[in-house]
Amino acid sequence: MNLIQDLDFNGFRYINEFVNENILIDRLMIFFAEYAQYIFILLFMILWVKNKYKNRTYVFQAILACCLAFAFNRFIGLLFYRERPFVSHLNINQLVEHTANASFPSDHATSAFAIAITLYMYEKRLGRVFLLLAVFISFSRIWVGVHYPLDVLIGAILGILWALISHYIIQTKIKK
Repeated sequence: MNLIQDLDFNGFRYINEFVNENILIDRLMIFFAEYAQYIFILLFMILWVKNKYKNRTYVFQAILACCLAFAFNRFIGLLFYRERPFVSHLNINQLVEHTANASFPSDHATSAFAIAITLYMYEKRLGRVFLLLAVFISFSRIWVGVHYPLDVLIGAILGILWALISHYIIQTKIKK
């Protein structure tokens, strides 16, 4: 386990060393880390207002995936509590304020990938755009100093799994 944590920290350190080298990149990463998730919310509101049954189905499915994922992440965070990089290590370049709660797994990565995969299942082109957005959100969380790479990798995997599970629930249980 120490080998994995060492590799994870070294990956974090490598990415985090680039902070403060380019103010434009730093500001872009702050945007993705702090505000890009609101793009998902705006999209949901637009899709809901468009009032197509299909739109509402995948909005509901994405919300279900996120709710299930957040509940599961709380449980995982209690079982495998991990401090955030800025708590565990000195000399971390931290670009955003954050509470010193559990780092593992990343809720931002989980929800971003749950939503993006759900959209991809229904709307391939829009889904690809949001998968790219999910990657940027996840990477930015490392860049700004609030997550390790493994936090966002596992968060992304969990988001994908919960999107698939919620899709199964919607398709087999609710649509009957």
